[in-house]
Amino acid sequence: MPISMPVRLWFQKSLFALLLAFTLGTTACQDETAAPVMQSTHQAYDLVGFLDQEADALSAQKALVTKTVSTADNPTETKTISTINWAEELAPFADADINKPALAGLFTEEVKTNPLGQQVRRYTAKEDADTNVQQVTYLFDAQGRLVQVDATIVQENMLFNTQKILHLEAQPSAAPTIRLYRLDETQKLMFMDAQRYGVLGEIAR
Repeated sequence: MPISMPVRLWFQKSLFALLLAFTLGTTACQDETAAPVMQSTHQAYDLVGFLDQEADALSAQKALVTKTVSTADNPTETKTISTINWAEELAPFADADINKPALAGLFTEEVKTNPLGQQVRRYTAKEDADTNVQQVTYLFDAQGRLVQVDATIVQENMLFNTQKILHLEAQPSAAPTIRLYRLDETQKLMFMDAQRYGVLGEIAR
């Protein structure tokens, strides 16, 4: 697998995805991450707006990213890349957005301050909530500037289970900038072994 492949495309290129599309095509419309949403409930931080802004800025700056990719069947690869489609690269993180109108009221919010004086805002899906996003945690510095995002996304039914663990770190400022992102994904189709994929990106501006 080419290391320059956007993280979303790994799923689309795998045999697992082909089988999944064949067996579950009729359920695709039920996935709230499948189509763009033009409205926002402002239930949480504007993650999509932040990612869109960063994708444009990183593309304009021709930012370098040192990308490490690992799978269960292949040795870990690390490569520094200067040409990358940032909108596609960051797209999986937009799936953790909980400001979609369909998700309004489906999460409980917990706010606390950690020993470093940073504000932690954790959103957890309510029991039986109809959403793939199970949990999102935002970390802000004492000035309210974004420091970190962590999320867990799970999609499952009788035939398959997919779990994504997302982690993003930002350099806090008036306009926060991404410095590191990580995605760990596990896919399990009935009667098949689990497939695991990981990507770590460290950005140099």
